[in-house]
Amino acid sequence: MSSPVRLIEQAIVQQLRAVPRAYKPLIESYAAQLDDEMFGWIRTLPAIWVTFGDVKSVQRKGAHTYVYSGTFEVLSAQRALVENAGRLAGDARGDSLGVYELLEHNKLALVNQKLGLPIDPLTPGTIRPVMKGMVSSQAVAIYAQEFSTRWMEAYPDPDAVPAGELVTVGLEYFLKPQHSPPGDPPDKTDMLTTST
Repeated sequence: MSSPVRLIEQAIVQQLRAVPRAYKPLIESYAAQLDDEMFGWIRTLPAIWVTFGDVKSVQRKGAHTYVYSGTFEVLSAQRALVENAGRLAGDARGDSLGVYELLEHNKLALVNQKLGLPIDPLTPGTIRPVMKGMVSSQAVAIYAQEFSTRWMEAYPDPDAVPAGELVTVGLEYFLKPQHSPPGDPPDKTDMLTTST
């Protein structure tokens, strides 16, 4: 069974992939692509990577239920292939799309979305630069935007007995002769409890 965090991350990826775009970015979960010492990820730009940020708080809502408040990050990466003035003109082809347009398109796709999951609608958060400058002789900009949500997790009761599991057996021993009157108490009793 997938964790709620993994389900939300996958749903964000699917939501971003479903957006009609005039350009075709790579969209996937972040798996340390930026750690590639050969910078192979530059050939995939524009690219969008989704990753879990952190859990900000946990609140108990019941005996075995908790509400988590957490963040996810959407990394928008693009290289500059044309002059800055051309990118600012708003042409959204893949070769002239600026990283700010990429950020905006991703935000519009995610804000207030519940992604078909039992979560609070996604709320946009801070935007921070991850990388700006020359990488492998190309100008590259990468920004991460936070999106926050809340979800509930329920945990099993550690004292609950799974259905159909034998936990306790009562044994009664009758040592008196068989002519003992019916209804006499047993001569000896044992209770056996299985370990869970």
